[in-house]
Amino acid sequence: MAMLDRMTNGLKPYGDKRIIGTFGLGMASGFPLTFVISLMGFWLSYNGVSKSDVGLFALITTFYTWKFIWSPAIDRLPLGPITRLFGQRRGWLILIQALMAILLLAIAQLDPGTQLYKVAVLASIIAFLSASQDIVIDAYRIEILDSEDQGHSAASYVYGYRTANYLAGFAVLMIADTYGWTTAISLLPVLLLPGTLAVFWIGEPKRGDDSDAFLQQEADRAHLSPVMNRLREAIYLPFKEFTRRENWSLVLLFILLFKAGDAVAAIMTAPLIKDMNFDLEVVAWANKTVGFVTLMVGVGLGAVLYKQIGMYKALLLTGILMMLTNLGFAWLWSGDAVAWRLAATIGMENFATGLGTTVIIAYMAGLCNANFTATQFALMSSLANQGRTILGAPSGYVAEYLGWFEFFIGATLLALPGLFVLWLLWRKDVARLKDRQP
Repeated sequence: MAMLDRMTNGLKPYGDKRIIGTFGLGMASGFPLTFVISLMGFWLSYNGVSKSDVGLFALITTFYTWKFIWSPAIDRLPLGPITRLFGQRRGWLILIQALMAILLLAIAQLDPGTQLYKVAVLASIIAFLSASQDIVIDAYRIEILDSEDQGHSAASYVYGYRTANYLAGFAVLMIADTYGWTTAISLLPVLLLPGTLAVFWIGEPKRGDDSDAFLQQEADRAHLSPVMNRLREAIYLPFKEFTRRENWSLVLLFILLFKAGDAVAAIMTAPLIKDMNFDLEVVAWANKTVGFVTLMVGVGLGAVLYKQIGMYKALLLTGILMMLTNLGFAWLWSGDAVAWRLAATIGMENFATGLGTTVIIAYMAGLCNANFTATQFALMSSLANQGRTILGAPSGYVAEYLGWFEFFIGATLLALPGLFVLWLLWRKDVARLKDRQP
């Protein structure tokens, strides 16, 4: 009975309108990345664009890994009458979404086969706007909730994100097959509406007070003009505030390493499956059905774990599960290529990934100072993505050299440094490094 009560209490926050609204924000955030990474490839390929040119379009995803560079402007720069009417967060979101909708409608009218340069320019701007929208949405969803509810916020956000991934990836291809690519891409802006409606329903979040002791002390010390002081607050102080915390470098190292083994394994999953000669129908069933369901279950339970057993235990448990599920791919390679073994491997891996994604997002949200939410979260999420890119880029060469079984054993061991750093943080009792409102 006690366990049932704890589970019920763990699910209760999902009825909060702010948590529900976060689902809509996740949808608005999720589909542009699917368009940039996946749908663009199909659209270009089916319009006669060469594989080499399609591959070059991967460069536009760079905006997602370097978004912290312009996050200070979004965090602090007002938009005049737009900010006065809607507020800092909602004003930026509405502007970015309006521009993105216009550009999606514009790019849909182009023919990649004859207008590839124009397609590349518009796609790059869409990727930039998508990364900018992520900055705003991350800040908004963190600021509307207290620290103890960040786990449920992260889960709701990931639910919305993955739902939009699925809708954009599946529905657009179906519509394109029947009505053409122009119609299919022109419908994508509809997926922005859940995020727009959510911020009008919830309202503008309460932000850190500009007169807070840290900001006031820094302003008095700097002796700058009001304009220069604003620039200093936007660009320099978010990083100074973070780096003055004890053990801040260990925290950033942990964020870099936490999902390293899981990310490397995920990148090489498709080549492994191809080498085992699984039928595409079996792969689709394992990925899109079993994988999607287990991922969603993991996402939801991750929020419950974060709230019920605490931050450190949740991070440790999910880190160990993500590490162990990498062994599943070594087990898969060592046996026969039968459907149930693939489904079991994908299912376990996605379940652990769902848990880990929710917990690490909630953890990073709890680290953000309320005065610099957008900039600090953009820095940490960019760092996490950098780790995936740096460690994932050479993974194909390593797999070719070692072989699949040894590669996935190595991917399992790659999770150990992150768990060791977590142990150090736990031992030093480095929780959130700060109070929510400084």
